[in-house]
Amino acid sequence: MKLHDSAIGAVMVIFGAWIVYSASGFPRLTGQPIGPGTFPVVLGTLCTLGGLVLFVSGLRRGDGTLVTLHPGWQKSDRLATIGLMIGGTALLAASFETVGFPLGGSLLLAALFLASGRRHPAWVLMAVGFVCIVHVLLTRFLQVPLPAGVLKGLF
Repeated sequence: MKLHDSAIGAVMVIFGAWIVYSASGFPRLTGQPIGPGTFPVVLGTLCTLGGLVLFVSGLRRGDGTLVTLHPGWQKSDRLATIGLMIGGTALLAASFETVGFPLGGSLLLAALFLASGRRHPAWVLMAVGFVCIVHVLLTRFLQVPLPAGVLKGLF
């Protein structure tokens, strides 16, 4: 799917303006020229200006179609993969504390690999290894409290 540049630019202008509006209300620090709202206002302004440039260039080109759907996305297996991604993520979010990140994330990633045609066992091992490495890095080094769930004794 391809969105027209003017549509993406309009969204960026709205988003950047919202950031500038929200961050401009942040309290000022006494005696400091730079406060907590300075960085978000600068980024919001850049986002707004970039969106404006993208919007104008999209209008100049004038393709006419706002959304172009690639024929490959109309295949049933790709739609099933998208459904699995959304449903699996919702199911994992609902049972996150019980199942845990290592098991739930590995099952979801392996199911997505299998649904997208990656049927070799190495892909399943890669999914399990990747999720376990991410879990260890986040919990040990960054101190993110991810639940281990049913694998509590191993992690």
